Amino acid sequence: MGIYNGFAYIYDTLMQDVNYPKWVDYIELLFRHYGVKPRQIVDLACGTGNITILLRERGYDVIGIDQSEDMLFVAREKARNRGMNITFIFQDIRHISLHHPVDAMTCICDGINYISAEEELDLVFEGVYRYLNPGGIFVFDISSYYKLSSIVGNNVFVKTDEDISYIWQNYFDKQSRICEMELSFFVKEGEHYKRFDEVHYQRAYHAEEIVGHLENNGFEDIGVYQPFTLKPPKKKAERIFFAARKKGSCTKGC
Repeated sequence: MGIYNGFAYIYDTLMQDVNYPKWVDYIELLFRHYGVKPRQIVDLACGTGNITILLRERGYDVIGIDQSEDMLFVAREKARNRGMNITFIFQDIRHISLHHPVDAMTCICDGINYISAEEELDLVFEGVYRYLNPGGIFVFDISSYYKLSSIVGNNVFVKTDEDISYIWQNYFDKQSRICEMELSFFVKEGEHYKRFDEVHYQRAYHAEEIVGHLENNGFEDIGVYQPFTLKPPKKKAERIFFAARKKGSCTKGC
């Protein structure tokens, strides 16, 4: 079983209630809060390109990076259907490689949670820092420790619909802080349903851990936020946003 293989082709259907424009509004709020005006943005773990495409619609020169070829295939088709020429790169965000630095990077909707070891988290942050212009900004979010351990962990979620149904079983290990997610999908094809299964693993991080790793990799002006606000996260926040700046003064678009 792979990750985001068959799931890629039903992902947007399952996520159709997500208000992606609101998320991009918030990203732009953080840009303004930090006083940056990025021209080039790299969207890490971009998935089917929902955030990437909206950023492009708002005038940014954007690149999407993901390690699922199926998700990228869907993203490219969506961009092409909108008449957009967006570069989507098949790449592991632990080993970012770009031709030149950019003004900003984003990683939205749990991409960081898929980094399961702290030394690998440092690889991500080190790569982001390396490829940001001086003064550039990094904006990302996580599903909180509280959410993965208490809301998702050791619970089962079931959705039944005429076209797509799923069973989502979760197991949280307190020692490793890994939430194992077993997903079984049933997708209607004609008179029958096709089943496919995926297993996902997400690491639960405390906000202070994330901040420590950002600091260790050179970032400054680190902000930790309750979603869609400039306020600190609540104790039982299920999602936490971060913004951090690369040292130096930006001499380009940012």
